[in-house]
Amino acid sequence: MYVYDLRFQFKKEITDDVDYLFYGYLCSLSGNNQIIFETMNISGTDRNRIVRVTVPYVDSLDEENNDKRVNDSLEKLLPYLSEPIAIEPVGEDSTYKDDFATGKKAESYVLCIHPNLRDFSPIRCGHCRGNIPYYLLPPLSEETKKELTSWGTSYAAYDRLFYATGIGEISAHKMLSNMSSRLNQKGLSVCRLLEKELGKPVYYYLYRFYGKQPAKCPLCGGEWKFQEHSLFDYKCDNCRIVADCTVNE
Repeated sequence: MYVYDLRFQFKKEITDDVDYLFYGYLCSLSGNNQIIFETMNISGTDRNRIVRVTVPYVDSLDEENNDKRVNDSLEKLLPYLSEPIAIEPVGEDSTYKDDFATGKKAESYVLCIHPNLRDFSPIRCGHCRGNIPYYLLPPLSEETKKELTSWGTSYAAYDRLFYATGIGEISAHKMLSNMSSRLNQKGLSVCRLLEKELGKPVYYYLYRFYGKQPAKCPLCGGEWKFQEHSLFDYKCDNCRIVADCTVNE
């Protein structure tokens, strides 16, 4: 991971309309995973903004990684800038360094939200478990993006509720750990959509913290326990779900 300062110099004092375009551009970069939303910091005056961002890779901000939304939002912002956006390297950031992957070695993917990067791509590499930035994946259709976002928003809400502990912790855990819950069934359907567009198997990650994982696959009843030191402790190729041992195993 790398840290950059993005410097924006505006022609005039920043109005609400221009501020909207400015944040729209940053949101589009975040939506394409070229920057990591959770680590963003903004400062500046009436006519400039300095945005400190963390990116997955040193070339994440290169123009060729832009998608249509990034280019469209940039095109709308440029007329209000007095000079090109300056991109200045700050240094490396090892906070989540090992949690990212390019996906180049992936023969399969896993749908799994990172608990500290809930706004990042939930598509993990089946080779190393690292989350793959959207811009490094084959382009997804608008329908699939919509379904993925819908599931991801719901999953992140239950995930936050569980990690917050206290009221709602147990009910959130039931939703996350029960394969028949509406949340997980939605996730499975998203996996099938992703498979059609990514061209590789997409497994669903079943989260469980309390108790033990079921001895048999919770969908088909087949064997799914893996050997020690496998990438995942449980895996059913038939149903395409994976899981890890709980704290009680």
